[in-house]
Parts: sequence; structure tokens; C-alpha cells
Amino acid sequence: MISRNQCLEKAFHPKAVAIVGVSRNDTNPPPGYTGLRLLRMLQGAGFEGRLYPINPSADTIAGVKAYPTVTAVPEPLDLVIITVPAAAVPRVLEECVAVKAMNVHICTAGFGETGEGEAQRIQQRVQEIAVSGRLQVVGPNCMGYHVPSAHMQMYDGVPMLAGTTAFVSQSGGHAQEFAGYGPRLGVGFSKVISYGNGLILDSTDFIEYLADDPETRTICLYVEGVKDGRKLMDLVRKIHPDKPVIIWKGGLTPSGARAAATHTASLSGDGRVWDAFFKQTTAIRVGSVSEMADLAMTFLQLKPVLRARVSVIVGGGGNNVASADICTEEGVEVPAFSPETRARLLILISLVNQSVVNPIDGAGILFNLPLLQQVLETIVADPLIDVIVLHLGPSFRKVAGPETYAGLKRLVADFNRQNAHRKPVVAAIRSPETAGEDIEPVIRDIREAGITTYYSLRTACRALRRFAYYHALKAERD
Repeated sequence: MISRNQCLEKAFHPKAVAIVGVSRNDTNPPPGYTGLRLLRMLQGAGFEGRLYPINPSADTIAGVKAYPTVTAVPEPLDLVIITVPAAAVPRVLEECVAVKAMNVHICTAGFGETGEGEAQRIQQRVQEIAVSGRLQVVGPNCMGYHVPSAHMQMYDGVPMLAGTTAFVSQSGGHAQEFAGYGPRLGVGFSKVISYGNGLILDSTDFIEYLADDPETRTICLYVEGVKDGRKLMDLVRKIHPDKPVIIWKGGLTPSGARAAATHTASLSGDGRVWDAFFKQTTAIRVGSVSEMADLAMTFLQLKPVLRARVSVIVGGGGNNVASADICTEEGVEVPAFSPETRARLLILISLVNQSVVNPIDGAGILFNLPLLQQVLETIVADPLIDVIVLHLGPSFRKVAGPETYAGLKRLVADFNRQNAHRKPVVAAIRSPETAGEDIEPVIRDIREAGITTYYSLRTACRALRRFAYYHALKAERD
């Protein structure tokens, strides 16, 4: 008998997939994802295995031979995706049991999350069949497995960027958002798992798999409720020193808990219990997809730091003060420079309309590349500083001009590769001064130069603080 992890490995890298409930055309499709839509996405993603659309009234669909039932498919199935209405799901599961198709993804919604009596009875029947037949069911009410390395696409318009970050999500919407947003930050995915109601397979089952998955280095989790809190706690404690575990816990407020009950039929739990969970496991707590993505990017791109003491270089006295306030509000220290560093900076930097306190009010530094090189070398040598943040205005590219702008990107990227102190220089872009000004092209351009770049100083501070927190705890344990 194969283990659960061995079974899941076949689901993540299947060679034969059946999709049950594939219509012949898109006429009057129901809301949400349909079998035909999933079939076309897999085809469009270049899925290299065999696809078997199941429809008793069709010979071929989307250029692929169709079959009337799961039992009619001529080879063993690694994964069965079910998109038929809820009432028909038990019959399909019985067919899966008959042909020993162990991995089942129930995309269909309309089960226990509705709160309706008949839907709950159907869910109970689904659970009975799955348990007795030893089916590894993900769902119901979920998008299942999105695996870029296997060309397994479950979301329209999402870049198929393979990488080392995994995301386990009770919400299909959050999974889709993260799968689409992460690649903009350079975050690629080993697996994205949407597990919905978690009837059979819960978050702990997938985390247990990812703990030993060689493709995964960072584990992210969105959870509304969990069946076995003790198991989750034990898993995270075990995994966290080797693979960072980043968790967004939804449904902590009374209104959020009510929403969770109707979303995935989850019992969210007392906020105080979860506070204790984070304290005891030292898992990293975030509050949104964007915070999770920023932190995943930071783990992917930066060398470890044990503290997040920053030096900020910014243009303008008002921005200088605001930068200090933001860092402090986000729990990031902005220490005074050591006497040696300050003395060296006073030689390098004119005090006319500038300063050498931290944050440095030094717009002229950013436009004078030889000076910037010397300033960076001076600051990274300071034992009181761990990270340098270039706090750039959204119009920096335009004001600097193409030559200086291109030179700054090269300088910072080279400095990060070569500086002996292994202290990173990152960028944070200020909010636009002008309505309608788009900072996205600037951020994308700097990231593509190999520089870790955040949408704001505040988001940079949040990510850096959490990043340093993890590495400091890891160093204590080592």
C-alpha cells in the first residue's frame, strides 16, 4: 500500500487525468469554472499527460476523445477532477473507487458550506464513500492543484512561473490572487493548492507533504479553520527551522468567522488560541496576500539577516522625517550611525540641503553614482546597520535620466553581489505625488535588474522585520 505522500505525488505530477462533467460547448455555462474550461486551460498550459473528458453524450470534446464514465477510461488514472452538480458527485466517487483512482479533486461547490440540509446530507455521503474507498479527496468547493512544473494550470491568465514557494489555501480566490501576483515579484511556485471545505485532505496533509518536498523551500498557508490544531502546531514546529512557514489566518473577527462558515464551512477558532499558536510555533504571521508575497520574495532573494536595523537614503527633509516614522511604526530600528561611519560620511557628503543622520536626506547621492558607491561601502561597514533601503520617488527614473537611472541599477545589483559584508541594499518606491502616476513600470524595471524592490517603505519594513525575526530564531536553535 502506498503512503499518502506517494499518492499525492501522483496528483501533483499526473500522467493521466480525467475531467468529469465536460460539456461540448460554452453555451449557457454556469458561474465559476466548468469542466470544459479546465480542460482548455490544461491544454493551453501544455499539459504533457493524457486528458480524458467524461461526457456520456459526446464522442470528442475540444479535439480529445471523450468517454461516458470514469470506468470506461482505458488506463489507470492519477487524478480525477469532478465538475458535475453536487447531487451527482457520490456516483462519480463510487466509479473512482471501482477503478482505484485514488486522487480526486471535487471542484463542485454547493455542499456543507451552504448550510442547507440536503447539501449537508450529500456531503456526508461523499465523505462516507471517500473514507471507505480510501480516496484522497481535495475539496469540495476548490480549485485543487496548480503545479507550474507539471503544466497543471487551474487559473485563467496566471503566469506559469515555477519556483520554490508553495501556497496551501482554503480559499480558491486567494490562491488565484497569489498565483497571479507572486510572479510580478519574481516569486515562482512549486505547488499552489486550493483545498476548499477540506472534507478529507486538510491543510495539515498538504503541509506534511511539502515538508519533504525537494521542490519547496518556503511554505505559505491561508487558513480559515483547521480540523486538528495540535497536528498543525506540531508540524509547523518541526518544519519551521528548515523551511519558513508563513500563515495568514482568516476569520479571526466575529464577522470574519461568520463569513468563513459560509465560505468553506469552517470553524475559525478563538483569536486568543491563534495568538498562542503563533507564539508557540514561531510561524510568521501576515495579514494579506500582498504581505505574504513580499515576505516570500524576501526569503527568495535576500541573504539571511539576524536583525532588521536599517539605513534609509531618501531625498527631501520631509521625506526624511516620514521615513524614520514609518520604520519605527513598523517595528524596524533606524539606529544612529557609529562615530566612525558618521565621520566618514561627513567627508563624503555636503551638508548643504542634506544630512548624515539616519535616514539620510541625500537626494544628490542618488544622482552621483561614484558618491553613492562610496556611501554604500561606508554604511555596510557599520556594525549597527543590517540593511540599506533606497527610498525612491516614483518619478526617479524620469528625473535621473536614462543614463544615471541605468547606472544606478547596475551599481546596486553589482554591489549586492560583491559586498563582503553580505548586507543587502533594497529599494522601496514612494507613493505617487501626482494622481494617476503609475509606479508599476518603475518597480518592475528595478526588480528585473535583480534588485529586491517593495511597493512602499512600510511594506519593506514589514517584510524585513519578519524576515530577520525568522533568521534570529533559527540562529538561536542552531
